[in-house]
Amino acid sequence: MINLEELIDSKKSIEEILEKFDWKDFERTVSEIFERNDFRIKNDFRFKTRNRHQIDVVAIKENKVFCVDCKQWGRGRYKKYGLKKATKEQEKRVEEFKKFLKKNLIAQKMLKIGLNNKFYSLIVTLLQEDMIKENKTFVVPVWKLNSFLVELERWI
Repeated sequence: MINLEELIDSKKSIEEILEKFDWKDFERTVSEIFERNDFRIKNDFRFKTRNRHQIDVVAIKENKVFCVDCKQWGRGRYKKYGLKKATKEQEKRVEEFKKFLKKNLIAQKMLKIGLNNKFYSLIVTLLQEDMIKENKTFVVPVWKLNSFLVELERWI
């Protein structure tokens, strides 16, 4: 088990701290940042349209719905290519999620999402990336997620 207080006291950067987390801890951290900004959260949302899909974090506030894919990738040579591919896949998942909700009143009620909500595709990364937005998907490092949410109206 990771001792977060000990890591914070070690004066390491947030990236160095989060590198020690497994993917579940990383997703929980992302969810907690959304919750602290008054979003309702549904983690690991699985649904089926023609195929099975999964969204790491669905974050809802007022009429905004963020479909979040958490990428805890380390450093690497082909990351930009991988990130572009991931944004396309995430945008497809968001479209499938909207189709699913349109036909599933139970899911709409459970998530408290109406069809008038505005859906956003978001990838949260461990490390800083070159791009802030690729197509319709925002790409935000976890250590900038809080400021992204605080300044949300500037971005959307």
